[in-house]
Amino acid sequence: TAYEMLRSLVGSEMCIRDSTLTNADTEYSQALPAGTKALEFWARESVDIRFAFTSGKVATPTEPYHTLKAGTTYYKENINLTGKTLYFASSVAGSHVEIIAWT
Repeated sequence: TAYEMLRSLVGSEMCIRDSTLTNADTEYSQALPAGTKALEFWARESVDIRFAFTSGKVATPTEPYHTLKAGTTYYKENINLTGKTLYFASSVAGSHVEIIAWT
């Protein structure tokens, strides 16, 4: 399966999270598992999502932050993240961010 292939390439465990962005233009956070080796996330709905690895950047967009455009996926592998948190916001209330982290 695709999961087994990814597991053999990037890590041994997969952690799936869903972060609900209940209010518009409000920062929400999701801690990543220690030893994250690959990371993928996307918006469930067709909305833009702002994200950063630093608090205080996404609710009222302040550099540095990034925009994940509607219908796209953020994916990074060959990373080694421990003690990191993702911060999200959207201008659309009730948006969901689905996150997969491999350790």
